Amino acid sequence: MEIGFLKPIILINAALGGAISLLLMHVLPGVSFLGLQMLLFRLGYLSLWFFSESVDAIGLLMLAMAYLPAGFVGGLFTGYRIKENLRFVLLIPGLIGFVGLIVVRYVTGNMNLQSLNVQLEILVPLLGSVIGAYLGGYTLNWEMKETGPLETIGFDMSQVRS
Repeated sequence: MEIGFLKPIILINAALGGAISLLLMHVLPGVSFLGLQMLLFRLGYLSLWFFSESVDAIGLLMLAMAYLPAGFVGGLFTGYRIKENLRFVLLIPGLIGFVGLIVVRYVTGNMNLQSLNVQLEILVPLLGSVIGAYLGGYTLNWEMKETGPLETIGFDMSQVRS
C-alpha cells in the first residue's frame, strides 16, 4: 500500500533508522551521565552537581553527548538508504526514536508522569533526535554546486612599500 510518495521500502528504512536512534537514545544518556560524573570527580568539581543551575547545564550536555549523536546515526542510516523527499522522510526516524524512548521509559518505570521534567525528559530528547536525524540524513545527501576553476590572484611585490 503506497501513501503518496511513501513507499513501503521508504517506511521500512525510516523505521530501521528510528530503531537505531531509539537504541542509542536508550544507551547513550546513561553512559554520558556516568562519564560526566567521572570527569567532574577526577577534576575535583563533583560538588558542582549539587547547584540548581547545573540542571540546565546537564540538559545541554545530554543533548550534545547523547540525543544529537543518536539522532545523527539514525539519520545517517536513513539518508544512506533513501535519497528522495528527505525533508519529510527524515522526520520519521527522529519521531520514532523519541516516541519509542518515551514508551520504553514509561513501561520500565523510569518516567514518572506525576513529576515530569518537561525540559529534560521531553524537549531535549525530541529536539536532539529530530535535529540529529536531519543533520545525519543531509550529511550524506548534501548537494554541492559545481564551480569552475578558481582564479589565481597575482601579487606584485613592486607595489609594496618597505
